[in-house]
Amino acid sequence: MEPVVLIQDGPGRDENALRWAAAHARLVGAGLEIHHPRDDFRAQLVVVGYRGPGSSALGLGGHVLPLLATTHCDAVVVRGTPAAVDGRHRHVTALVSGGSGDGRVLRHAADFARRRGAVLRVLHAAPQPPARCAADPDHSYVLDRAAAALGTVAHHAVLVRAQPHEAIARCTDTDLVVVGSGDSHDSGTVTKAALHHAPCPVLVVHGPVLEQHHGRIVVPAPRRPVHSQA
Repeated sequence: MEPVVLIQDGPGRDENALRWAAAHARLVGAGLEIHHPRDDFRAQLVVVGYRGPGSSALGLGGHVLPLLATTHCDAVVVRGTPAAVDGRHRHVTALVSGGSGDGRVLRHAADFARRRGAVLRVLHAAPQPPARCAADPDHSYVLDRAAAALGTVAHHAVLVRAQPHEAIARCTDTDLVVVGSGDSHDSGTVTKAALHHAPCPVLVVHGPVLEQHHGRIVVPAPRRPVHSQA
């Protein structure tokens, strides 16, 4: 089994990222390795702290986006409150945009929720249209497609009438936000919003290469999804 790899950029050590990576490695029964961004390594999951050299105005380290653009497996950017980093909320939130990458996001979010004994929330953010705009598109189809993709996996679906960064900032009871790799305009907006505003660690799901690291998802007993609007 390939290890969980913690990326350390610079002389300092991000204790939150180390704690999250070590706990996840124990959970999946994998080894933990520490590497620098330019090292040659193989991993089932890359973990990195969100701060570091060259941090932006919003605190995101200058090494984070280049790392996410070049890694070929899932990556977790560790940020947020101690309760979220330690997984105390028992919620995993999958952010769906209606794009082609939603299926992968949902599968990986369901897998993380199952392993952690957490509740799976599926969230779609859609801002209210301007008052002068008569037509308001029906965004519920995004959640309906997500429910179809999840099948019998128990989840709670939420439509938030807000911008993605506003919806993400409200996820204060979440231990992990799961997003796509930003390979389309909509998913890219969601991914960047999560990396800059999430109050918890962010799992960025990459493309089909990931599927070799994840077997079939063991799902709980069937339960009808619950839809709500915030």
